[in-house]
Amino acid sequence: MTTTTPTDAPASLTARAITTARRHRDTAPREFADRHTFRLQWDRRAITAAHIAAALDVGIDTVIVRDDPDRHHGIGTHITPGDLIEVTNEGSSWYFIQDLTGFDPLWGWLLLGPCPHCEAPRVPVARVAGLADLGAHLDPESEHHGTDDAPVEFHGDPGHHPHCPHATDA
Repeated sequence: MTTTTPTDAPASLTARAITTARRHRDTAPREFADRHTFRLQWDRRAITAAHIAAALDVGIDTVIVRDDPDRHHGIGTHITPGDLIEVTNEGSSWYFIQDLTGFDPLWGWLLLGPCPHCEAPRVPVARVAGLADLGAHLDPESEHHGTDDAPVEFHGDPGHHPHCPHATDA
């Protein structure tokens, strides 16, 4: 009788926790260091990570939520960075921002992808509430791709390069 160890056996909780902490520390060092100081923000981001992980059927340890370098929310002196959500799966990283137009911003996201005009790497290209929405966008047989089907947030997004016809000041 041969004994085999499955290669897809889950790592221990200890190993996964350490790996996730290191990934957070490497990817978003300031946010990770401030997690106890800004507890509500850390908790909200943990909830966002759990929701998108559930919606996309990926492990929570594949999701990091950190400050968005391009998008900010608020008015006057109370402007704060938005959340940039990174999902890493099978060696690829997917980026999302919260869809603030829906009933509950914790359950809807905008997939970020390249602009076909200015080649900016991360602008809103699809509205995603779950795996089916992501699949519909990624489906090569779909008839819908390009700026005609992009969410309204595509136009004027601060992620565009300044010369793009879809940039904020265009």
